[in-house]
Amino acid sequence: MPQEFLASSVASRLGARIVDGDLQAGDVLRLEDIEQESAASRSVCREAVKILESLNLVRSRRHVGVTVLPSNQWDVLSPKVVHWHMSGNKREQEMSWTNELRIALEPTAARLAAERADGADLKELQDAVSGMTEAIRNDDSTGFAHHDHAFHRSLLAATRNPLYVAHIPMLLSYLAEQYGNRSLTTEDGAHLVQHRDILDAITMNDADAAEQSARALVLGLGRIVPQPSRRQVVPSA
Repeated sequence: MPQEFLASSVASRLGARIVDGDLQAGDVLRLEDIEQESAASRSVCREAVKILESLNLVRSRRHVGVTVLPSNQWDVLSPKVVHWHMSGNKREQEMSWTNELRIALEPTAARLAAERADGADLKELQDAVSGMTEAIRNDDSTGFAHHDHAFHRSLLAATRNPLYVAHIPMLLSYLAEQYGNRSLTTEDGAHLVQHRDILDAITMNDADAAEQSARALVLGLGRIVPQPSRRQVVPSA
């Protein structure tokens, strides 16, 4: 078995324990203990610690050991950390955190996409909606999830803002953990309609409608038909 895979496996077990709180900030692990508990070689355990260091979950110091860092130092946008949160006893908390972020992020992303998306962006969004439609027709939950993820990835990419784009791996990891391995429901049909509303608004360069539809999707409000904006009439003097 490749050393890289073994190191990732050891890091996943330790990372999950840290995120779950089984290992607390300030706890110190010895490399020998990790080696013994994981039944892995010293070199594999060193690589595993490096993975956790890259995520700011631990700090390794000679003559000190591997120290667990406080959660406010973790790379919480890493898909690995999202996975450990969603797979353990912090799942509900991670869902709350991520939904709060999505409420702030995705409606504005839709607005920016309506203002900035080019032909290639629109095709990606259209392909995603078409794929979701076909998946529902075929009762294909895996295909639906794949195209749903593609839609959200393309939406953030269409903002042309690298800070929005940087959130794509975290968001896709979250969606995979939240909606993976489940059957399609009637709600997915409603979600498809909302995704199509967002696409239509972006296609029409209607930033207000795109933002409203994206907010309704994230908040689970059901479909909102945006009303045309009305100018305020100022009486003449």
